Order: sequence, then C-alpha cells, then structure tokens
Amino acid sequence: MKEVKTRAIGSDEAGFSLLELTLALTITLLMMTAASTLLTSSVGTRARENRRSDALADAQRAVSIMSREIANSGFGLTNNGIVTTDATATRIRIRSNVNNTNSTISDQDEDVTFVYQPPPVSSIVRFDKFAAVGNTTILANNIINFTLTYEDAAGVPAMPSLAERIKIDVTVEVGALSGQAPTQVRMQSEVALRNSPQVLQRY
Repeated sequence: MKEVKTRAIGSDEAGFSLLELTLALTITLLMMTAASTLLTSSVGTRARENRRSDALADAQRAVSIMSREIANSGFGLTNNGIVTTDATATRIRIRSNVNNTNSTISDQDEDVTFVYQPPPVSSIVRFDKFAAVGNTTILANNIINFTLTYEDAAGVPAMPSLAERIKIDVTVEVGALSGQAPTQVRMQSEVALRNSPQVLQRY
C-alpha cells in the first residue's frame, strides 16, 4: 500500500518580523510627516498670497477713490474746493456741490476728508461730513507712507487754495515672502482739479 504524505498548510510560510514591521511603520510615519509639512506650507503660502493681493487691491481702490473725488473738488463752487485749513501732506478736505440742486453744501459726498493715520494704525480713512450713516470708512490698511503734493498747472508746488493738480503718493506693505523681508509697493496718481477756476478759465 502506497504511503500518503501530508503537509500542514502554511507550515513553511513566514510573516513579518518585528524589525521589518517597525521599519515599515517608521517609513510610513516619515512619509506622512513630509506630506503634512508640504500641505501646511502650501496652505500658508496661499494665505500669505491672499493677504498680499488684498493689501494691493485695497491700496489701489483707495487711490482710485481719492483720485476720482479729488478731481471733482470745486464742482459748482467759485474755488477749487480745497479747505485750506485741512490741507496738509497727509490730509485733505474737499468740497463740491455734487447734486447742484441748491446753493448749499450739505448733502452726502459734498464735504469729504481723506486722512492718513500713520503706524501703528497705517490706514487711509475717508470721512463724509454729511453722510447719514457710515460716515467714516477705512479705505486701506498696511499703508506705511502717504503724501499729498499740491501743484499748479506747471507742476510747481503751490498753496492748496491755488492748486490745480494734486499728486497722491502711497506706499503699501504687502507682507513678506518666506525667509524674506516685507515687500513694499509704491503707487502714484496725478489728479487734475478740473473744476478749479484757473482750469475753467482756459476753456
């Protein structure tokens, strides 16, 4: 009679040793750590770039608003609309008869002041004397320099009451790239006061 040989299933199969298992877990942990670090860095970079974009957009919007409203200064009046007692290198108050339906300046957007608040505030603020609500608006933050220059038509510095052009010079800090110093962006705008008496006399 032929003898039948039997073998226990899996008797010659070996599993992971403790050393192999520890090594595999260590490698997995290192890979997860690297992935987490990369993800955190990516999220941080995205947030930083968003802050930079927001700071630039705010500064550009502030310069645009100031340029538009200063250009309309003096509309419906017999002077350039600049209140000389409130006209400095960091502050300007402008008046205009926007609605032109009465002889008084007592409506919204007819008596506006732009003020620079230096660091640590670092903001440009718009104040509307006759606004019913929300008469104070912060136009931009992170502004580290703001200068207004009053000039005549030839670009020569002039007294605010005789100014025909105004230069707006703004420097905004837009944050730092990784391992670098904070970046600064300078914006300039030249505004012609199209309603000043000197300008109107030419046309």
